[in-house]
Amino acid sequence: MRFDWSQVTYFQGIDACDTGKIDHAARFHTYQPGATIFSEGDSCAGFHVVVDGLVRIFRVNAEGRLHTLSLLRPPATFNEVAAVDGRSNPFNAVAVTYAEVLVIPHERLLKLLSISPVLLQNAMQALAHLNREYIERLEDMTFRSIPSRLAKLFLHETTYHDQIAETPTQLTQEEIASILGTTREVVGRALRELLNAGLLEKRGRAVYVVDRGGLEYLAATNTMPVRHPLA
Repeated sequence: MRFDWSQVTYFQGIDACDTGKIDHAARFHTYQPGATIFSEGDSCAGFHVVVDGLVRIFRVNAEGRLHTLSLLRPPATFNEVAAVDGRSNPFNAVAVTYAEVLVIPHERLLKLLSISPVLLQNAMQALAHLNREYIERLEDMTFRSIPSRLAKLFLHETTYHDQIAETPTQLTQEEIASILGTTREVVGRALRELLNAGLLEKRGRAVYVVDRGGLEYLAATNTMPVRHPLA
């Protein structure tokens, strides 16, 4: 299939000749809802690009609890680190909906990197950005309260904006809990805090942002904004 590789950060600025080589190196796969794309610990599955559908990236701890790392829509990429170092997959990937994915195997990706300076530079910058995102997420989980992390999720700030195309209100509390690394009950309490503080408003079953500035303050300072009563 023909795919516009310029949609993907890694392949922006690539000339037509190298784009043809990327087309030749990639393999197209389709997955039904619930199908496993690859599993954590298995041999390197290569560099993946979401062409269509929704893909969940997750890990499972020793107690069997699932922790969602990302929910990805086109043209998101995943498994970049394993695709470069050739080691085992660091997480699980499953199709949430019907999904179409392009895959470039490890060996072919290394060959492309060796012949395209632009691709190599893009890859270095993208992997550095990915590393910063994981550092920020680790910092969030270590130092931020759940209401603050929930505010960031609703704002689609740096850590989440390119990973969750759907608005948070279309995610279940269980899914939000999995993304934030906590439980559904804790998310429920944090959501009530944001509603009671007037940062969010519930209309029917949907939740809407009504005080974006307040959410930004909470996300930035880890402190709930003080609401002054009307004179």
